[in-house]
Parts: sequence; structure tokens; C-alpha cells
Amino acid sequence: MNANIVRGLVAVGVLAAAGASQAAGTAVDVTDVVSTVGAQLVPIGLVGVAVLGVVVAVKAFKWVRGALS
Repeated sequence: MNANIVRGLVAVGVLAAAGASQAAGTAVDVTDVVSTVGAQLVPIGLVGVAVLGVVVAVKAFKWVRGALS
């Protein structure tokens, strides 16, 4: 076998073993992370709308400039 394939298989085995050992433990509390992400939805949406507005403005400018020339 190729050395890279062997390394990949070893890495997968190690990750699977680590995941199995973590799954046997207690559950991780992610409520703080979920609430933080939820609180950032409005600012992220506003940035997305602003970027979309700039893209539309540039396209409209190019369209009008092409129509006038």
C-alpha cells in the first residue's frame, strides 16, 4: 500500500477511537454557543443585505453605462 493511504487509515482509526471514547462520556452543554450564534443572526443578515446591495449597484451602474455608450 501507498504510505499516504496507510497514514490516512491510521488517522481515521485514531479519530474513530477518540470519537467513541468521547461518545461514552457526558453530553457537552452547547446552549451558550447556540444562543451566541442566534444573537448574531441579525447583524450577519444586515451585512449580507449590504453586500448584495453593493453587487446590485455595481451591476446596475455597468448596465446603465453600457446603455449610454
